[in-house]
Amino acid sequence: MARLLLTVLLLMVVARGALAGDGEVLPAANPFEGQAGAADEGRNLFNETCSHCHGPDAVTSMAERNLRKLRIHYGDQMADVFHKTVTGGRTELGMPAWSEVLDEKTIWQIYTYLQTVQAP
Repeated sequence: MARLLLTVLLLMVVARGALAGDGEVLPAANPFEGQAGAADEGRNLFNETCSHCHGPDAVTSMAERNLRKLRIHYGDQMADVFHKTVTGGRTELGMPAWSEVLDEKTIWQIYTYLQTVQAP
């Protein structure tokens, strides 16, 4: 039970951005980094949740919806931009906020999958 509570607290801190000692907001960190099982589950979750706009397996001909180029566009800020966009949305561009629909685990599993399909 204590381990579960610690995991939940860690996800909450990661999701909201931890504060450094000087008050600086630290970047979001993926708790599933490098976990193949999380990437596999993330692919399934992506196809269930995101593919209607971003294409099956994140393959789309629409450049503005191409999630295979997140690393090219955002580099080291990729996790931050992804998390802020998914949780807060970009309604002016048609992207709804998913924070009330998807939990943190699901969001990070989808991100873990997207990390595996980034263009070189």
